[in-house]
Amino acid sequence: MPITTSDGHERFGADAIHYRTEDNNNIFILGESKAYTNDYQFNKAFKESLSSILNTYNNHRGEMNFYLYDDFIDESLVKIAKDYKNGIITDAKVYLVCLITYNEKIKINKQKEEDVIKKSIMNIIKEHCSKLDENIFKDIKDHGLLDRINYIIFPIWQFKVLIQNFQKLIGK
Repeated sequence: MPITTSDGHERFGADAIHYRTEDNNNIFILGESKAYTNDYQFNKAFKESLSSILNTYNNHRGEMNFYLYDDFIDESLVKIAKDYKNGIITDAKVYLVCLITYNEKIKINKQKEEDVIKKSIMNIIKEHCSKLDENIFKDIKDHGLLDRINYIIFPIWQFKVLIQNFQKLIGK
């Protein structure tokens, strides 16, 4: 399935919009993904993911127009999207997810047990997060969204090699 009309251009708008109900509540989950293959771009990826998800949050109702008439959307979701866009669904909760993938340079011992490797990766992510400037969260806090944002962080070693191998597999 093509993700964009041109693989030379970035896809604009939300990377993902999901919907579910829970305890009779309408829940929308907006997702943004940032990936950086160059050497250590964690801070940049994190900061840009926050800016991107905030932009998505601010524009997601209008973006519903893009999905109202696509044939890949289940018919029951079209009505929900229309009702939400038109203000009929007013009690919806909106959650945010930032997926951050970056090229990691800190070496880990891959010969250790799986639990030790997982702990090493968690420690690397915790270390990077502890060094983030608190000011990057200002806009998210100002919008009252800090408690509704989730991060999924993937450090990748030799990210460019992974991308090249993937492109070979899909015939690019």
